[in-house]
Amino acid sequence: MSVARRTRGSRRIRVLTGVVLAVSWWGILPCLSGRVTEEAGVTVIHLAIHDWIFPDPMHTDAGSRADMAVAREFVRRYPAIFAERYAERYRADPGRYGDRDWERVEVRLRRATGIRVRGVDADLLSIAGGVAPDVVYVNFRRSHTFIHQGFLHPLDRPEDGYLTSMSEEELDARIHEKIWPVIRRKGPEGTEHVWALPYGGELGKVLLYRKDLFDEAGVPYPDADWTWEDLYQACRAIADPARGVYGMNFSRGLQEAYHWTSFLWSAGADVLNYREDQDRWEVVFDVPEAAVALDFYTRLNTEPWVDASGRRRYGYVFKDPAQILFKWQRGEIGMATSYIEGNMFSLINPDVTGMAPIPKGPTGIRGAELNSRMMGLFAEIEEPAVRDAAWELMRFYGSDEAMEIRTRILVESGLGHFMNPRFLEQFGYGEIARLSPPGWAETFRTAIESGKPEPYGKHSNIAYEILTEPLQKAEQMAMAGELPAEREARLEVLLGLLRDAAGKARRDMLGELPPGDLSRRRWTAGVFLVLVAAAFALVFRIVARTFAPPALPGAERPGWQFGRYRMAYLLLAPAMLTVLFWQYIPLLRGSIMAFQDYRILGGSEFVWLDNFGHVLWDRDWWASVWNGVRYSALVMALTFMPPIILAILLQEVPRGKILFRTLYYLPAVITGLVVILLWKSFYEPSESGVLNAVLLRIPAAGFLAVGAVFAALAGGFARRLRYHEHRFGAVLALGFGVLVAAACLGLAGPILRMAEVPWPQRLWMTMPTPIRWLDDPRTAMIACVIPMVWAGMGPGCLIYLAALKGISEEYYEAADIDGATFIDKILFIVFPILRPLILINFVGVFIGSWFGATANILAMTGGAANTEVAGLHIFYKAFVFLQFGPATAMAWVLGFILIGFTIHQLRILSRLEFRAPADT
Repeated sequence: MSVARRTRGSRRIRVLTGVVLAVSWWGILPCLSGRVTEEAGVTVIHLAIHDWIFPDPMHTDAGSRADMAVAREFVRRYPAIFAERYAERYRADPGRYGDRDWERVEVRLRRATGIRVRGVDADLLSIAGGVAPDVVYVNFRRSHTFIHQGFLHPLDRPEDGYLTSMSEEELDARIHEKIWPVIRRKGPEGTEHVWALPYGGELGKVLLYRKDLFDEAGVPYPDADWTWEDLYQACRAIADPARGVYGMNFSRGLQEAYHWTSFLWSAGADVLNYREDQDRWEVVFDVPEAAVALDFYTRLNTEPWVDASGRRRYGYVFKDPAQILFKWQRGEIGMATSYIEGNMFSLINPDVTGMAPIPKGPTGIRGAELNSRMMGLFAEIEEPAVRDAAWELMRFYGSDEAMEIRTRILVESGLGHFMNPRFLEQFGYGEIARLSPPGWAETFRTAIESGKPEPYGKHSNIAYEILTEPLQKAEQMAMAGELPAEREARLEVLLGLLRDAAGKARRDMLGELPPGDLSRRRWTAGVFLVLVAAAFALVFRIVARTFAPPALPGAERPGWQFGRYRMAYLLLAPAMLTVLFWQYIPLLRGSIMAFQDYRILGGSEFVWLDNFGHVLWDRDWWASVWNGVRYSALVMALTFMPPIILAILLQEVPRGKILFRTLYYLPAVITGLVVILLWKSFYEPSESGVLNAVLLRIPAAGFLAVGAVFAALAGGFARRLRYHEHRFGAVLALGFGVLVAAACLGLAGPILRMAEVPWPQRLWMTMPTPIRWLDDPRTAMIACVIPMVWAGMGPGCLIYLAALKGISEEYYEAADIDGATFIDKILFIVFPILRPLILINFVGVFIGSWFGATANILAMTGGAANTEVAGLHIFYKAFVFLQFGPATAMAWVLGFILIGFTIHQLRILSRLEFRAPADT
């Protein structure tokens, strides 16, 4: 009978599993990538298009409507295209193309949106999830990675006949000669192919400027003869940080070097160079010309100057990427570089905004960036009919027919004067060409002629990250006064920074290692892995011993006892299976990835110890670990204890308890993204920022008084702890007071060091310059933590408030009889009773500080200003640079570092006892 019951039970499980899988498949099916279906006697080819290519039908702007018109025209024409080019071939080879009715064929297009994460290519997430679009978006910088990861299908295979179906005239009109080296490359097997097809014309980088700000400052508009010196003088004349106005915008973060490369090219240098005779790439930005470009860029960012009110300023640029668009629209940024399309210049108002070529460098060279939007075929399209239809879409999307449709829609929408006059003349709108802003067509031609392709060589997806390091180091040195004033000496220091970055580029991008380095790294990795294995074995042993039930006296330790506790095990099974599938199976798979050069689409090769060896010798990785320690320490100091203190204060306040609790809880109602954006506006590095507006009104005496109050409170706690022989707690309390007092003294320091002001007057002076919160490495990390304190204080203190209600008044009365002070009651009544809750929250806060920092830092600084923590470093390594093997190895190293705390917290949790409060 038991066998029969088990058989019926297993059948039920199989049936239930089948139903669940069927329902799941039915729900997923409409979202899959390209496929071919039969519907009412019509063969339908479904195509999924990257959402940067295919417009959103819900958007009603003229550009989206023009692209939708092109897409609809392609759908209308495809049956005729198919009948002319493919129908006979398909019918003649049913084994390859399927035994379908190829007489009536339609195509349907779907916009592949997928999950979007800031900094992560959407194609990568969809490829990893098995729902990649059939037509993917390809950019220059990631083209090498896309090709060598096997994401793209070659467009020039003879058996496909794709590229050969286009005439020479069509190819010349479609592909600029400077773009051919980007799209014609060697693939994973070493064979040269064409991998992508541009559309929409070339993208040239130009200088946009606000005419109103130039007129207000009395500066002539930029023109084709502008130089770096003209740009610098315009920035000086326009910048007025007191009003929130800046001369130019750049952007902090991992990709800041994107703005610098134009200066690098204009100085006569380059990032990478391809040696055709040796078939290899070489790093070439560690040259004196690059140091000149870095010197000028650093000058724009950090040069000290004094404004009309006598306040000291640094630099002329604005660098917060979240606020740049708003400030540009409000007329608070004088100049910005931007791409201009070959078919349509821009949707900017020519009455307000002007356009000029990138300024010339000191040698007269102009180095604009040349780019292009490109489409590629996903390599793993299974249906040949889908791949052929995707190719025809790519071909049509950049054709003259498509351009004529776009031109007509834009002209009918009243935007013809923004079009390139060449297309207006070509498609019969010559009378509108006269309305185009004068000089813009010539500016675009200049940008293309002087343009250099964005870095596209081997592993160029990390080029901007590597180039950003010397930029940020130079800025930090300049702000700290560590750069020499003499130009030649300064250029030599900057060249040293570039040489360090070039060495890293040769190692990380090109894989060049000195002889013997690889062997040394492998030995280090071997020793480390032995330690990891021993550490994890120790952890499992400690866990087993810690949580095993104690054996009764005279009895053996109890076993699993499945028969007795079958219901408990049954209830635990769903949770155990969930943990198994979502935690341990990915963990095991990740363990394999750590030893591979992992590729999403297969073909991963084992590199064994190399990933761990590179990680253990990676200075950037250890710098990110140290930043994680700093971040965790700040989180523990600022978000762990304050809710407890606030709860105690709210418990003791005589009136308005409900009001105060509501006020402190309200920030928790705001979503995390709004909190980040709100505080980023508070952190603006001028008087316009709310935080600076407050601090610039507090005299030095105010900061010193706040520091003295905290020092006195910490001293009182330390004295009482020492009196009761709790020396370790006394040292911690005293250390906390010293740190807070030092921070207050640091805020007052710039005021107290004003040598031109008599000493007594300094106490009542305010800060001479606003704080550059997110740009200064000394303040950036704490600036990332403060929003967490502000938003999390209320919910945290409410938990402790509820626990405080459970403390009997008898304890306080007894303490009063013994002569206890207020501090004594906190230390020896409140803390001991709340100890279990405090310990659990301590564990949660500590874990959250390590694993919850990534999103916070990413949104606030992007890792700039020395804030890149270990989790963010792993995120970039895996999902931005597609180096999954090293990223997984880093995760294991981080786990090994945190394993000691894991053991400690498990022991603490095993000893905790929870009791209900006694009735009073």
